[in-house]
Amino acid sequence: MPYDFDRPFVNSAQLPTYVATDIEEARLYGRSIRAIEMSNAEYSARYRKLFTDRTMKPAPSHNRIFPGHLVVRKINTKDEYETWMPDHVFEEIYVASSPLEK
Repeated sequence: MPYDFDRPFVNSAQLPTYVATDIEEARLYGRSIRAIEMSNAEYSARYRKLFTDRTMKPAPSHNRIFPGHLVVRKINTKDEYETWMPDHVFEEIYVASSPLEK
């Protein structure tokens, strides 16, 4: 299957929901988040295109490409924002909110 060049620009409101397994993480950023697999390079392209229209944490350096996730925190609040985290960090903190999601 060919690469979908629109993939980094997915509508964040349509992303699957995940829940924090860490109490402190849930307290700081909300129990539920939305997320999708996305490399640091893909997030960088998303950031360059969308940062003026939404609240986003800056893209990490990507001299090397790493797997990770686009994460939307504090969903459905005035403080909602997007960030990126490496896959191993994401997997330590979040689980799919439904067995069918992931």
